[in-house]
Amino acid sequence: MTRDGLAVIGMLAALASGCDGASATYEPCGAYGQCSGGRTCVDGRCTMPPTPRADLDGGGARPDAGPCRAITAESTARPVPVDIVVAIDNSGSMSEEAAQVRTNINTFASILGASGLDYRVVLISRPDGERGVCVPVPLGSGEPDCTSGPEGRLLAIHDAVGSDDAIDLVIEHYPDYRDFLRPNAAKAFLWITDDEAGTFSADAARDALAALEPDGMFARTIHNSIVGHYGETPATWADDAAGDCESLADPGETYMRLTQCLDDRNEPIADCIAGRSGRVCETDWSAIFDSIARGVIEGVPVPCEFALPDAPPGAVLDHDAIRVTYTAGDGSRRELARAPSASACAADAWHFDDAASPRAITLCSELCRTVQSDADARLDIGFGCFPALE
Repeated sequence: MTRDGLAVIGMLAALASGCDGASATYEPCGAYGQCSGGRTCVDGRCTMPPTPRADLDGGGARPDAGPCRAITAESTARPVPVDIVVAIDNSGSMSEEAAQVRTNINTFASILGASGLDYRVVLISRPDGERGVCVPVPLGSGEPDCTSGPEGRLLAIHDAVGSDDAIDLVIEHYPDYRDFLRPNAAKAFLWITDDEAGTFSADAARDALAALEPDGMFARTIHNSIVGHYGETPATWADDAAGDCESLADPGETYMRLTQCLDDRNEPIADCIAGRSGRVCETDWSAIFDSIARGVIEGVPVPCEFALPDAPPGAVLDHDAIRVTYTAGDGSRRELARAPSASACAADAWHFDDAASPRAITLCSELCRTVQSDADARLDIGFGCFPALE
Protein backbone atom coordinates (compact mmCIF):
# COMPACT_ATOMS: atom_id res chain seq x y z
CA MET A 1 0.00 0.00 0.00
CA THR A 2 1.40 3.41 -0.86
CA ARG A 3 2.67 5.35 2.16
CA ASP A 4 2.42 8.80 0.65
CA GLY A 5 -1.36 8.91 0.86
CA LEU A 6 -2.02 8.44 -2.84
CA ALA A 7 -5.43 6.92 -3.53
CA VAL A 8 -5.66 3.34 -2.39
CA ILE A 9 -9.39 3.17 -1.72
CA GLY A 10 -12.27 4.04 -3.97
CA MET A 11 -15.53 4.15 -2.08
CA LEU A 12 -18.14 3.24 -4.65
CA ALA A 13 -21.76 3.49 -3.67
CA ALA A 14 -23.64 1.77 -6.49
CA LEU A 15 -23.27 -1.98 -6.53
CA ALA A 16 -23.49 -3.58 -9.95
CA SER A 17 -26.76 -5.31 -9.04
CA GLY A 18 -28.45 -2.37 -7.30
CA CYS A 19 -27.93 -0.96 -3.85
CA ASP A 20 -29.36 -3.88 -1.89
CA GLY A 21 -27.63 -6.68 -3.78
CA ALA A 22 -30.81 -7.74 -5.62
CA SER A 23 -30.55 -9.36 -9.02
CA ALA A 24 -32.51 -6.67 -10.89
CA THR A 25 -31.08 -5.23 -14.09
CA TYR A 26 -31.72 -1.74 -15.44
CA GLU A 27 -32.43 -0.12 -18.80
CA PRO A 28 -32.43 3.59 -19.64
CA CYS A 29 -35.73 5.48 -19.50
CA GLY A 30 -37.34 6.74 -22.69
CA ALA A 31 -37.07 10.33 -23.85
CA TYR A 32 -40.11 11.30 -21.75
CA GLY A 33 -39.44 8.98 -18.82
CA GLN A 34 -41.46 6.10 -20.18
CA CYS A 35 -40.65 2.49 -19.18
CA SER A 36 -42.19 -0.86 -20.13
CA GLY A 37 -43.13 -3.96 -18.17
CA GLY A 38 -44.56 -2.09 -15.21
CA ARG A 39 -41.25 -0.39 -14.44
CA THR A 40 -40.84 3.21 -13.32
CA CYS A 41 -38.14 5.73 -14.18
CA VAL A 42 -35.70 6.45 -11.32
CA ASP A 43 -32.62 8.60 -11.94
CA GLY A 44 -32.78 7.92 -15.68
CA ARG A 45 -33.07 4.14 -15.35
CA CYS A 46 -36.10 1.84 -15.47
CA THR A 47 -36.63 -0.21 -12.35
CA MET A 48 -39.41 -2.18 -10.76
CA PRO A 49 -41.50 -0.38 -8.12
CA PRO A 50 -40.35 -0.74 -4.50
CA THR A 51 -40.85 -4.20 -3.03
CA PRO A 52 -41.23 -4.65 0.74
CA ARG A 53 -38.46 -6.56 2.51
CA ALA A 54 -37.64 -7.34 6.10
CA ASP A 55 -35.82 -4.61 7.99
CA LEU A 56 -32.30 -5.58 9.06
CA ASP A 57 -33.03 -4.59 12.63
CA GLY A 58 -36.00 -6.93 12.87
CA GLY A 59 -38.66 -4.24 12.51
CA GLY A 60 -41.24 -3.74 9.79
CA ALA A 61 -40.82 -3.92 6.05
CA ARG A 62 -38.85 -1.31 4.14
CA PRO A 63 -38.80 -0.58 0.41
CA ASP A 64 -35.83 -1.07 -1.89
CA ALA A 65 -34.34 2.14 -3.15
CA GLY A 66 -33.64 1.04 -6.69
CA PRO A 67 -30.28 2.21 -7.95
CA CYS A 68 -28.20 4.22 -5.46
CA ARG A 69 -26.78 7.59 -6.24
CA ALA A 70 -22.99 7.68 -6.22
CA ILE A 71 -21.22 8.62 -3.02
CA THR A 72 -18.37 10.79 -4.17
CA ALA A 73 -16.49 10.91 -0.87
CA GLU A 74 -13.11 9.20 -1.08
CA SER A 75 -10.80 7.97 1.62
CA THR A 76 -7.06 7.46 1.44
CA ALA A 77 -4.91 5.32 3.69
CA ARG A 78 -2.19 7.33 5.34
CA PRO A 79 0.48 6.31 7.83
CA VAL A 80 -0.11 7.10 11.46
CA PRO A 81 1.84 10.13 12.76
CA VAL A 82 5.34 9.53 14.10
CA ASP A 83 7.14 11.11 17.06
CA ILE A 84 10.93 10.82 16.89
CA VAL A 85 13.17 10.99 19.97
CA VAL A 86 16.84 11.75 19.25
CA ALA A 87 19.50 11.43 21.97
CA ILE A 88 23.02 12.61 21.11
CA ASP A 89 26.14 11.80 23.11
CA ASN A 90 27.81 15.13 23.99
CA SER A 91 30.97 13.65 25.52
CA GLY A 92 34.47 14.84 24.62
CA SER A 93 34.98 12.49 21.67
CA MET A 94 31.83 13.56 19.80
CA SER A 95 32.76 16.90 18.22
CA GLU A 96 32.84 15.70 14.61
CA GLU A 97 29.71 13.63 15.14
CA ALA A 98 27.80 16.62 16.53
CA ALA A 99 28.80 18.60 13.44
CA GLN A 100 27.38 15.82 11.25
CA VAL A 101 24.07 16.01 13.10
CA ARG A 102 23.87 19.78 12.68
CA THR A 103 24.63 19.38 8.96
CA ASN A 104 22.15 16.61 8.22
CA ILE A 105 19.19 16.93 10.58
CA ASN A 106 17.24 19.33 8.37
CA THR A 107 17.69 17.02 5.37
CA PHE A 108 16.40 14.21 7.57
CA ALA A 109 13.33 16.29 8.43
CA SER A 110 12.75 17.35 4.83
CA ILE A 111 12.67 13.72 3.66
CA LEU A 112 10.05 12.95 6.30
CA GLY A 113 8.03 16.02 5.33
CA ALA A 114 8.19 15.29 1.61
CA SER A 115 6.71 11.84 2.25
CA GLY A 116 3.58 13.40 3.76
CA LEU A 117 4.39 11.95 7.17
CA ASP A 118 3.12 13.97 10.13
CA TYR A 119 6.23 14.03 12.33
CA ARG A 120 7.57 15.62 15.47
CA VAL A 121 11.11 15.52 16.86
CA VAL A 122 12.29 15.53 20.47
CA LEU A 123 16.02 16.29 20.72
CA ILE A 124 17.97 15.64 23.91
CA SER A 125 21.36 17.33 23.68
CA ARG A 126 23.30 20.26 25.02
CA PRO A 127 22.76 23.13 22.59
CA ASP A 128 26.11 24.92 22.87
CA GLY A 129 29.74 24.31 22.02
CA GLU A 130 31.29 22.14 19.35
CA ARG A 131 29.85 18.98 20.95
CA GLY A 132 26.37 20.43 21.25
CA VAL A 133 23.56 20.56 18.70
CA CYS A 134 21.54 23.71 18.12
CA VAL A 135 19.18 22.77 15.29
CA PRO A 136 19.20 25.35 12.51
CA VAL A 137 16.19 26.68 10.62
CA PRO A 138 13.75 25.35 9.44
CA LEU A 139 13.34 22.44 11.88
CA GLY A 140 14.91 24.46 14.67
CA SER A 141 15.21 28.15 15.43
CA GLY A 142 19.00 28.25 15.35
CA GLU A 143 20.99 30.34 17.82
CA PRO A 144 20.63 31.85 20.31
CA ASP A 145 17.41 30.19 21.53
CA CYS A 146 17.98 26.76 19.96
CA THR A 147 14.28 25.91 20.14
CA SER A 148 11.74 24.89 17.51
CA GLY A 149 11.40 26.35 14.05
CA PRO A 150 8.21 28.06 12.82
CA GLU A 151 6.24 24.83 12.30
CA GLY A 152 6.61 23.76 15.93
CA ARG A 153 7.81 20.27 15.06
CA LEU A 154 10.83 20.29 17.38
CA LEU A 155 11.05 20.14 21.17
CA ALA A 156 14.64 20.63 22.33
CA ILE A 157 15.55 19.32 25.79
CA HIS A 158 18.75 21.13 26.71
CA ASP A 159 20.80 18.69 28.75
CA ALA A 160 24.26 17.25 28.24
CA VAL A 161 24.16 13.56 27.34
CA GLY A 162 27.06 11.51 28.66
CA SER A 163 28.83 8.76 26.78
CA ASP A 164 26.78 5.95 28.34
CA ASP A 165 23.57 7.51 29.70
CA ALA A 166 21.43 8.30 26.64
CA ILE A 167 18.73 5.80 27.61
CA ASP A 168 18.81 7.05 31.21
CA LEU A 169 18.13 10.63 30.09
CA VAL A 170 15.36 9.59 27.69
CA ILE A 171 13.58 7.98 30.66
CA GLU A 172 14.46 10.76 33.13
CA HIS A 173 13.26 13.57 30.86
CA TYR A 174 10.04 11.82 29.81
CA PRO A 175 7.86 14.16 31.95
CA ASP A 176 9.41 17.08 30.03
CA TYR A 177 8.33 15.84 26.61
CA ARG A 178 5.40 13.51 27.37
CA ASP A 179 2.78 16.12 26.44
CA PHE A 180 4.58 16.78 23.15
CA LEU A 181 4.12 13.15 22.12
CA ARG A 182 0.87 11.90 20.63
CA PRO A 183 -0.60 8.68 22.01
CA ASN A 184 -1.77 7.57 18.55
CA ALA A 185 1.63 8.19 16.94
CA ALA A 186 4.28 5.59 16.24
CA LYS A 187 7.53 6.29 18.10
CA ALA A 188 10.98 6.23 16.54
CA PHE A 189 14.24 6.58 18.44
CA LEU A 190 17.60 7.65 17.07
CA TRP A 191 20.53 6.84 19.36
CA ILE A 192 23.80 8.60 18.47
CA THR A 193 26.94 7.71 20.44
CA ASP A 194 30.42 6.21 20.10
CA ASP A 195 30.00 4.24 23.34
CA GLU A 196 27.93 1.46 24.90
CA ALA A 197 24.92 2.00 27.16
CA GLY A 198 25.75 1.92 30.83
CA THR A 199 22.68 1.20 32.97
CA PHE A 200 20.28 -0.39 30.53
CA SER A 201 20.38 -3.53 28.45
CA ALA A 202 18.15 -3.74 25.38
CA ASP A 203 15.50 -5.75 27.24
CA ALA A 204 15.59 -3.38 30.21
CA ALA A 205 15.25 -0.36 27.92
CA ARG A 206 12.18 -1.84 26.22
CA ASP A 207 10.64 -2.67 29.61
CA ALA A 208 11.32 0.84 30.93
CA LEU A 209 9.68 2.47 27.91
CA ALA A 210 6.68 0.12 28.08
CA ALA A 211 6.16 1.06 31.74
CA LEU A 212 5.78 4.78 31.01
CA GLU A 213 2.31 6.30 31.27
CA PRO A 214 -0.08 6.50 29.57
CA ASP A 215 -0.18 2.81 28.83
CA GLY A 216 0.64 2.01 25.21
CA MET A 217 2.52 5.24 24.47
CA PHE A 218 5.46 3.20 23.15
CA ALA A 219 3.50 0.23 21.82
CA ARG A 220 4.65 0.93 18.23
CA THR A 221 8.35 1.72 18.40
CA ILE A 222 11.19 1.70 15.88
CA HIS A 223 14.78 2.05 17.13
CA ASN A 224 17.52 3.45 14.90
CA SER A 225 21.14 4.04 15.77
CA ILE A 226 24.37 5.65 14.70
CA VAL A 227 26.86 3.87 16.94
CA GLY A 228 30.23 2.19 16.93
CA HIS A 229 30.63 -1.40 15.75
CA TYR A 230 33.08 -3.41 13.65
CA GLY A 231 31.18 -6.24 11.97
CA GLU A 232 27.56 -6.42 10.86
CA THR A 233 26.40 -9.39 12.95
CA PRO A 234 26.01 -9.76 16.72
CA ALA A 235 29.01 -12.06 16.82
CA THR A 236 31.23 -9.49 15.10
CA TRP A 237 29.99 -6.14 16.44
CA ALA A 238 32.85 -6.10 18.97
CA ASP A 239 35.38 -7.99 16.83
CA ASP A 240 37.96 -5.45 15.65
CA ALA A 241 39.16 -7.97 13.05
CA ALA A 242 35.74 -7.77 11.35
CA GLY A 243 35.96 -4.14 10.27
CA ASP A 244 37.47 -0.72 10.81
CA CYS A 245 35.97 1.86 13.16
CA GLU A 246 38.79 3.69 14.85
CA SER A 247 36.72 6.45 16.42
CA LEU A 248 34.49 4.26 18.56
CA ALA A 249 35.02 4.21 22.31
CA ASP A 250 33.10 0.97 22.85
CA PRO A 251 30.78 -0.99 20.51
CA GLY A 252 27.15 0.07 20.99
CA GLU A 253 25.77 -3.46 21.23
CA THR A 254 22.70 -2.47 23.27
CA TYR A 255 21.63 0.05 20.62
CA MET A 256 22.25 -2.46 17.83
CA ARG A 257 20.01 -4.99 19.59
CA LEU A 258 17.29 -2.38 19.90
CA THR A 259 17.67 -1.48 16.23
CA GLN A 260 17.70 -5.04 14.93
CA CYS A 261 14.83 -6.28 17.16
CA LEU A 262 17.05 -8.66 19.15
CA ASP A 263 16.76 -9.46 22.84
CA ASP A 264 19.70 -9.64 25.21
CA ARG A 265 20.46 -13.17 23.98
CA ASN A 266 20.43 -11.96 20.37
CA GLU A 267 17.20 -13.80 19.68
CA PRO A 268 14.70 -12.09 17.32
CA ILE A 269 11.66 -10.42 18.85
CA ALA A 270 8.33 -11.21 17.23
CA ASP A 271 6.16 -8.38 15.84
CA CYS A 272 9.03 -5.89 16.20
CA ILE A 273 9.77 -3.38 13.43
CA ALA A 274 13.51 -3.25 12.79
CA GLY A 275 15.11 0.13 12.30
CA ARG A 276 18.24 1.20 10.46
CA SER A 277 21.76 1.88 11.66
CA GLY A 278 24.91 3.64 10.60
CA ARG A 279 28.46 3.51 11.90
CA VAL A 280 29.52 6.47 13.97
CA CYS A 281 33.02 6.35 12.46
CA GLU A 282 31.80 7.28 8.96
CA THR A 283 33.04 10.71 7.89
CA ASP A 284 29.93 11.67 5.90
CA TRP A 285 26.54 10.99 7.48
CA SER A 286 24.32 12.25 4.66
CA ALA A 287 23.61 8.71 3.39
CA ILE A 288 23.05 7.48 6.95
CA PHE A 289 20.44 10.13 7.72
CA ASP A 290 18.81 9.52 4.34
CA SER A 291 18.57 5.78 5.04
CA ILE A 292 17.21 6.25 8.56
CA ALA A 293 14.60 8.76 7.37
CA ARG A 294 13.39 6.40 4.66
CA GLY A 295 13.39 3.53 7.13
CA VAL A 296 11.12 5.52 9.43
CA ILE A 297 8.76 6.23 6.52
CA GLU A 298 8.62 2.55 5.55
CA GLY A 299 8.34 1.34 9.14
CA VAL A 300 5.45 3.53 10.24
CA PRO A 301 2.27 1.46 9.88
CA VAL A 302 -0.63 2.36 7.62
CA PRO A 303 -3.90 1.95 9.51
CA CYS A 304 -6.19 -0.79 8.28
CA GLU A 305 -9.40 0.86 9.47
CA PHE A 306 -11.56 2.95 7.17
CA ALA A 307 -14.48 5.11 8.24
CA LEU A 308 -17.86 4.51 6.64
CA PRO A 309 -19.02 7.51 4.56
CA ASP A 310 -22.28 9.33 4.98
CA ALA A 311 -25.14 8.08 2.81
CA PRO A 312 -26.72 10.42 0.23
CA PRO A 313 -29.54 12.66 1.50
CA GLY A 314 -32.67 10.68 2.20
CA ALA A 315 -30.88 7.32 2.30
CA VAL A 316 -29.28 5.01 4.85
CA LEU A 317 -26.31 2.71 4.26
CA ASP A 318 -27.26 -0.93 3.94
CA HIS A 319 -24.51 -2.61 5.95
CA ASP A 320 -25.41 -6.04 4.58
CA ALA A 321 -24.74 -4.85 1.04
CA ILE A 322 -21.18 -3.62 1.58
CA ARG A 323 -18.62 -5.31 -0.66
CA VAL A 324 -14.83 -5.03 -0.23
CA THR A 325 -12.55 -5.98 -3.12
CA TYR A 326 -8.76 -6.22 -2.93
CA THR A 327 -6.66 -5.71 -6.05
CA ALA A 328 -3.04 -6.75 -5.52
CA GLY A 329 -0.06 -5.11 -7.16
CA ASP A 330 0.16 -7.98 -9.65
CA GLY A 331 -3.35 -7.19 -10.89
CA SER A 332 -5.11 -10.14 -9.27
CA ARG A 333 -8.47 -9.23 -7.78
CA ARG A 334 -10.65 -10.91 -5.17
CA GLU A 335 -13.67 -10.06 -3.09
CA LEU A 336 -13.05 -10.23 0.66
CA ALA A 337 -15.31 -11.99 3.12
CA ARG A 338 -16.92 -10.25 6.07
CA ALA A 339 -15.98 -11.77 9.43
CA PRO A 340 -18.61 -11.60 12.20
CA SER A 341 -16.09 -9.96 14.56
CA ALA A 342 -12.37 -9.36 15.12
CA SER A 343 -12.12 -12.59 17.12
CA ALA A 344 -13.55 -14.53 14.16
CA CYS A 345 -11.13 -13.10 11.59
CA ALA A 346 -9.82 -15.07 8.62
CA ALA A 347 -6.92 -14.55 6.23
CA ASP A 348 -8.93 -12.70 3.55
CA ALA A 349 -11.57 -10.98 5.64
CA TRP A 350 -12.70 -7.71 7.19
CA HIS A 351 -15.04 -6.82 10.02
CA PHE A 352 -16.98 -3.87 11.39
CA ASP A 353 -15.60 -1.99 14.38
CA ASP A 354 -19.00 -2.49 16.02
CA ALA A 355 -21.35 -5.05 14.51
CA ALA A 356 -24.42 -3.48 16.15
CA SER A 357 -23.63 0.10 15.09
CA PRO A 358 -20.86 0.11 12.48
CA ARG A 359 -18.78 3.23 11.94
CA ALA A 360 -15.73 1.73 10.25
CA ILE A 361 -14.43 -1.23 8.28
CA THR A 362 -11.30 -2.93 9.66
CA LEU A 363 -9.14 -5.40 7.78
CA CYS A 364 -8.28 -8.57 9.68
CA SER A 365 -4.67 -8.58 10.89
CA GLU A 366 -3.26 -11.06 8.36
CA LEU A 367 -4.89 -9.21 5.47
CA CYS A 368 -3.74 -5.90 6.91
CA ARG A 369 -0.11 -7.06 6.84
CA THR A 370 -0.55 -8.27 3.26
CA VAL A 371 -1.98 -4.95 2.10
CA GLN A 372 0.66 -2.92 3.94
CA SER A 373 3.46 -4.90 2.30
CA ASP A 374 2.00 -4.36 -1.19
CA ALA A 375 3.03 -0.95 -2.49
CA ASP A 376 0.47 -1.06 -5.31
CA ALA A 377 -2.47 -2.53 -3.39
CA ARG A 378 -5.95 -1.14 -3.96
CA LEU A 379 -9.15 -1.62 -2.01
CA ASP A 380 -12.55 -0.88 -3.52
CA ILE A 381 -15.41 -0.62 -1.07
CA GLY A 382 -18.91 -0.72 -2.56
CA PHE A 383 -21.86 0.54 -0.55
CA GLY A 384 -25.57 -0.17 -0.87
CA CYS A 385 -28.30 2.01 0.58
CA PHE A 386 -32.06 2.19 1.10
CA PRO A 387 -34.43 5.11 1.67
CA ALA A 388 -34.57 6.56 5.16
CA LEU A 389 -38.01 5.79 6.58
CA GLU A 390 -39.94 8.71 7.99
